Amino acid sequence: MSYIFPSREWCDALCSSLNNNEDFLNAINGWKIDVLLIGKNLSNNVITYLQKTYGINDIKYIGILLKFNNSCNEASFLINPNIDLYQYVVMANYDVWLKVLENLGDPITTMLSIFRKLEVKGNMATLVRLAANIVSPMARVIMKIPTEIIK
Repeated sequence: MSYIFPSREWCDALCSSLNNNEDFLNAINGWKIDVLLIGKNLSNNVITYLQKTYGINDIKYIGILLKFNNSCNEASFLINPNIDLYQYVVMANYDVWLKVLENLGDPITTMLSIFRKLEVKGNMATLVRLAANIVSPMARVIMKIPTEIIK
């Protein structure tokens, strides 16, 4: 079975897979944080897929809410989330997030290459420390999730 990205099912598979990975659990140990990842400037293919799948017509952007408390407590797929409700938000064009997904074999280099394209709400130092801990183990987990990407 393969999971479509972006979708609720993909987010569920992500959280479950993270919680079954010892390297990730060691990396996230001691962290209690919620981070909202936003994809904006969606392609027509993505918008059409989401409209058909979720029955929502006015789609401006999507989000993946990651709630960590020594593990992945939740990975939720959100359509048009209210960014003001979250302390930590990382926003980028959808194609930037696709670049991350397509280059998970070298996550540190990929993150450094897109860093200037990210809009961040919240304490940057906290998010950089979090990323330094979890980017590599998280990338290894994501690479194992059979994924069909909507471009």
